[in-house]
Amino acid sequence: MAPLKSLNLEVIAPTYKDFEDGLNKIRELLEGTNDRYIIAGHSMGGTIALLTASTMDRIACAISVSGPTDRLAQIKWLLSGEPGSVRRRTYEELVRIDSRQVTEEFLTKTSPINYLRPNLPPMLLIHGTNDELVNIRQVEDYYERAKSLGNVIELIRVEGMPHTPRGGKDIRVIAKAIESFVRKYCLNA
Repeated sequence: MAPLKSLNLEVIAPTYKDFEDGLNKIRELLEGTNDRYIIAGHSMGGTIALLTASTMDRIACAISVSGPTDRLAQIKWLLSGEPGSVRRRTYEELVRIDSRQVTEEFLTKTSPINYLRPNLPPMLLIHGTNDELVNIRQVEDYYERAKSLGNVIELIRVEGMPHTPRGGKDIRVIAKAIESFVRKYCLNA
C-alpha cells in the first residue's frame, strides 16, 4: 500500500475472510461507480486483483505480489507438501475455513489463468524466487500466456524472497517496481 500512497493515490483495503468474500467485497466497492481503479494485493489478494482485472470493467491495472494464478494447481501444490510442512498446513487451514472453496469447480472458476484474453488491463506480477507456498512456475506460465496474447504485463522476480516479503531489500524492490509500473501504465489510464 505504501507505494500507492506515495503516489498520492487513495487506498481502500477491505478485509475479507476467504476468497469468495474478497471477490464480493471488490464487486461491492466497484458497483455503481464510473471511476477507474488500480487493484492490488498480496497472495490471495493478488489472485483476486488479477481475476477482477480479467472479469470486470473500470480496472486501470492490476498488481499481484505472490499471488497464485492457477488456483487448482495451487491446491495440488499445497497438498503435495510433506505432512506438517507449511504447504500442507496451509492446505489444511483452507479446507478447515471452507471446504467448498477447495473444490475443483470453484478453483477452476476462480483461477485468473482461465480468463486470459487479449486487451486485459496492464498487469504487474511480483514473485519471490524462494516462495514456499506459491510455485513461481505457475506465475511464469501466466506471464508467458498473457504476453503471447499481446497483453501489457511485467514479471519481477525478487531473488530469495519467500511468500511474505522480508523487510528491507524485498520491500524496496517491490516498492520501486510498483511505483515505476503505476507511473508508466496506470495513471491517466
